[in-house]
Amino acid sequence: MSDTTRRDTTEYSMKPVTVIAQASRLDSRRAPFTMSVIQAADIMRQPIRAVSDALMYVPGVDLRQRGPLGVQSDVSIRGGTFEQTAVMINGMRLNDVQTGHNTFSIPVLPTDVERIEVIKGGAARALGSGAMDGAVNIVLKEPSATPTVHASIMGGDAAFYEGRLSASLATGSVSHRVSAQWMRHDGWVPSTDVDMKTAMYHGGFMTELVRASAFVGLSTKSFGANGFYTPRFPDQWERVSTMIAGASVESSLSDVLSCTIRALARRNDDEFRLKRNDPGFYTNIHHASQYTGQGLVTLEHASGLTSFLVEAGSDAIQSSNLGTHDRLRGSMVVEHSHVFDALQITIGGGVLVNSDRRPLPTGGVDASYTISSDTPVYELVFGSLQTNGRIPTYTDLYYRDPVTTGNSQLDLERAVTAEIGYRRSASQSVLNLALYARNSRNMIDYVIDSLGNARAENITSVSIQGLDVSYNVQIASRWLSSVRIGLVYQSVRNSAPSRTRYTADNLRLQGIVDTQWQLPFDVVGSYMARVVERVTNPTYYLVHDVRLMRTIGAVTVTAEVTNITNQQYIETGWVRIAPRWGRLGAAVQL
Repeated sequence: MSDTTRRDTTEYSMKPVTVIAQASRLDSRRAPFTMSVIQAADIMRQPIRAVSDALMYVPGVDLRQRGPLGVQSDVSIRGGTFEQTAVMINGMRLNDVQTGHNTFSIPVLPTDVERIEVIKGGAARALGSGAMDGAVNIVLKEPSATPTVHASIMGGDAAFYEGRLSASLATGSVSHRVSAQWMRHDGWVPSTDVDMKTAMYHGGFMTELVRASAFVGLSTKSFGANGFYTPRFPDQWERVSTMIAGASVESSLSDVLSCTIRALARRNDDEFRLKRNDPGFYTNIHHASQYTGQGLVTLEHASGLTSFLVEAGSDAIQSSNLGTHDRLRGSMVVEHSHVFDALQITIGGGVLVNSDRRPLPTGGVDASYTISSDTPVYELVFGSLQTNGRIPTYTDLYYRDPVTTGNSQLDLERAVTAEIGYRRSASQSVLNLALYARNSRNMIDYVIDSLGNARAENITSVSIQGLDVSYNVQIASRWLSSVRIGLVYQSVRNSAPSRTRYTADNLRLQGIVDTQWQLPFDVVGSYMARVVERVTNPTYYLVHDVRLMRTIGAVTVTAEVTNITNQQYIETGWVRIAPRWGRLGAAVQL
């Protein structure tokens, strides 16, 4: 059965999934914090064309797009900013050191993804600087044992065209998967056009004792940046090229001792023009590179499970605006988990060291108590208390333009997060309830003066409290297959004496309804609705999206429409979201 027609999903049934976005791997049902696991089948039924877009349907995640379909996406969780969420691929952190605006510039297609793990709150203590409010881990799809070829084309409004091709092959203990995409559209107003190309290879090797994998991907995208950073120049333009390469080796050294070694390299080249046809007027060119190596050892013993994680790496940038800078970094984390019958407690702590900043300690404690584990119902209450932080990006430190100024004297951001919650997992439904809070100090934001000029500063503090509720259920009705409902309400208090750009501009209310339908003539349908209200703009906006699929033999025909009611609003910057957008395509899998 093809990816587009599978209907068994972890997001809805909460079958056990081993989550790798932690020092100690864990069963998602027993996670002592709120998390979502979005499976490949969920992604394939959504009306999206980029991996990042799947996050817009996760409660508590704020996906803000300057350009649609993966052009530029800022991701924040539970009141944080786009710099305060760790983004990873196969457990390796890849946040961009130049700016968080480029973090989701990755050469990964939705069809390349096995699942996306979303950890909410500060429980991601082992994931490095920036994991203050949570983490997003993209797990790549393993090549299938049966050779497959998948090709698709799609067209639509705004002269949208897209072609994709992927192939998978496994021979004995070795497997290979390749994928490529070309996508373009003319945009809906001047200078909102896009031309994007990606290619990726993912290979694996497996024996009884060793599991190894490697991947390399390239992407390049040129796009109009109308309203991205200022409304004064409507013909802004940007080109971003990204290369990522990674490898991992996992081995069970004995019945109680296991080891994982990972490595990741990322290169990002960014050219930005205020006037796309006049590069001499104002052009910024940035070349950023990151290299990371990581070792994880886990020991099972009578008193529980102990994990020891060590990481080392380097960051560097050469920029016409930011200058030339580099730094070395390293971290060490120790985590111990113990189960006392129904009670599970995990304690962990560590330190992050950077050659150009003072050390950043992290740590915390998680606990969960299983109320019932009788099949098919699994009930527990949980709590989490964490401390984490973030070092400034190079843009925070050194950026300069006529109205915006960085600050090389910025201090580390620090935050303490807490959460208590309840989870009930049954064979056909999952209920999650959580209350959360974050108290932070030295938050980095751009303080705006009376003339409209902005300077990066450590503002005094930001306090966030919120409620996160979600309910997922599979329904054995004739037409309706599943329903997911999510609701998040939070308050954000900013003690900055002046107006700022980011920390106060956050969600107040978010509601999500996600439904899947089995319609006549074997048509599978998905309907999503999102309602959002922001702290700085107490106006509700409601967006509806739909996707229909019909499979005939090896061919699947897809029709999707986003923003059905043509809602008009500005999500971030000065960019209005794309209007009603229809697309029609066909895919064949052999």
